[in-house]
Amino acid sequence: MFRRVVGIVMLFIGILGIGLSVWGTLTGRQIVDNIGASLATTLDLTVQALDNVEDTLVLSKTTLGQLHDGLDTVETTLGVLSATVENTRPLLDEVSQVTAHDAPDSIEAVQAAIPNMAEVAGTIDATLTALSALQVERRVLGVPIRFDLGINYNPEVPFDQSINQLGTSLDGLPERMRGLEVHLNVTSSNLGQISQSLSDMGQNLSDINSSVADTEPLMDEYIRLVVETNDMIRQSKLNIQNQVRSFKNIVTILFVWAGLSQIAPLYLGWELLLGRRGGVVISEQLVSEQAGSEPVVSEE
Repeated sequence: MFRRVVGIVMLFIGILGIGLSVWGTLTGRQIVDNIGASLATTLDLTVQALDNVEDTLVLSKTTLGQLHDGLDTVETTLGVLSATVENTRPLLDEVSQVTAHDAPDSIEAVQAAIPNMAEVAGTIDATLTALSALQVERRVLGVPIRFDLGINYNPEVPFDQSINQLGTSLDGLPERMRGLEVHLNVTSSNLGQISQSLSDMGQNLSDINSSVADTEPLMDEYIRLVVETNDMIRQSKLNIQNQVRSFKNIVTILFVWAGLSQIAPLYLGWELLLGRRGGVVISEQLVSEQAGSEPVVSEE
């Protein structure tokens, strides 16, 4: 009876071991597949993120190149503007000299000469009027004689009055022209500051442009590192896939081996359950071998 109980226990242990082996094989392979799929998904997302980073870096490099060219153009333009404004100052100074000094002096000289010119104009006006009025209409020996100088002088405004009006129209003009000197000097000073500001802006843009130019090699290095890292991740993904397959095979072999190891308990349990002698002998031999003693054959 005892042997049959032991046989049942051995059968139960063997069946349980085989069931656990089958369950462990299926579950272990599924777990390995899940881990592999999770790692593959993570690596795929990493690869996609690195691809986006690479595209962003390439776009940033292109933008920096365009910015570099644009800054070169602006820098050149500012240099030209600065030189143009600076070269305008001598012209403005010359205009200031003519407007505030030469022209007023000339106008005042003309105004000073106006009375004499008006006096001379009055004499000329009187002379021309007299000559215009000089006409001879007589009859000599019955022959009509008509003679004039061909001068027809009758202006609406006398010549001397026109000269005086010209002098009057120039009153106050020299003072106003001299008053422009202050504004022209301020304008010249402002142009100098504008020229200096444009020159400083050009220098600042030159410094910024140099920094942008120094950034482009760094962008190339970042792109190279991203590409190499992406390639390494892709290679790691392939290696992980191969390792997952190998690990699945190892798990399968281990659990299959564990299942095969349950054949002996099943056989012994079956023999003990049926009460066969061979089973008893074999079990005693196994026990003796495990105890390190000589096997003893039962005579029962």
